[in-house]
Amino acid sequence: MSVAPHNDLDGSAGAIRVAPLGVGAALPDTVVTSAQIEERLGLEAGWLQKRTHIAERRILGPGEKITDLALLASQRALEDAGVAATDVDMVIAACLQSDDIAPSMAAVVAAGLGTNHAGGFDISSGCSGFVAAVATATGLIEARRAHTVVVVAAEAMSRLTDKSDRATAGLLGDGAGAIVLRGTTTPADEAHPGRVGRSILGSDGANGGTVRVATDHPSIYDEGEFGPGKAGQVQMNGFDTYKTAVARFESTVRDTAEANGMALDDVDLIVLHQANGRILEAVRKRLEVPEERLASSVQSHGNTSAASVALALADARAAGRVVPGTRLLLAGFGSGLAWAGITMTWEGTAA
Repeated sequence: MSVAPHNDLDGSAGAIRVAPLGVGAALPDTVVTSAQIEERLGLEAGWLQKRTHIAERRILGPGEKITDLALLASQRALEDAGVAATDVDMVIAACLQSDDIAPSMAAVVAAGLGTNHAGGFDISSGCSGFVAAVATATGLIEARRAHTVVVVAAEAMSRLTDKSDRATAGLLGDGAGAIVLRGTTTPADEAHPGRVGRSILGSDGANGGTVRVATDHPSIYDEGEFGPGKAGQVQMNGFDTYKTAVARFESTVRDTAEANGMALDDVDLIVLHQANGRILEAVRKRLEVPEERLASSVQSHGNTSAASVALALADARAAGRVVPGTRLLLAGFGSGLAWAGITMTWEGTAA
């Protein structure tokens, strides 16, 4: 596990302070309810929602592109931040699969935004991808390799779903969320409180077959539980994933807070990967935090992999729960197995 260092967190003494300025989200128009999936799979009415707390999810329609959602979420994040696209010098996209294997989603978004040939690359880290991408962007800004970065997470999980698999068919949805980060040497103060804190990153590839999207090519996981796997479809051991996710979410949240010298009571809002409602509730109880301090959008979005933390953050901002000075802790866990955590204090619109 790695803990990202900071030589000066508050931006004093000439150090770079990374400020989160804006967030945006985009969802497909098509809604698929849990009741529709229950009927298709021959499940008792209410079975899915009782076990996952997911009422509905959004699904891309025929001919729709996930890069369009990524672009729209990024545009909305820039609007929320009050930042021009021409100021963006880096785009980082977190996704399992874009519309093409190449070029990258980040390159498509950078061009669509109208940046001045901003740099761009994709990160594939599943459900921890958005948090890992924010940590990566923060490091680039602190190292003065970038100044204004759009981090976007966008997933078309419906394209990776086995519609007959009861373990996954009722969980997954599509969507995109984005955040704008900017570096400044101005120290944090009451008017400009924003900063991104230290990050925690870890992985356990030895148990990566627990949550897997296989290809047609040989893999070290071919001797595992699912054998060669179903190419292009999510496979998951639900029981093992539940146990591991609850424990790893708790440890990641606690480790992230500790790395930043914070107690959990110092955090205004915890934003976790929206795996399913049962996992979120189990983690909340283990952390002993009240419901109002845990963001949740899983009821209406389902599990959108890398996009879920960004979507939950955007929903919280839209609801007035994220304002200048709000202290946030973001954490993701999932395929890899991989996990990531980071803290931030919200800045808001650029001056």
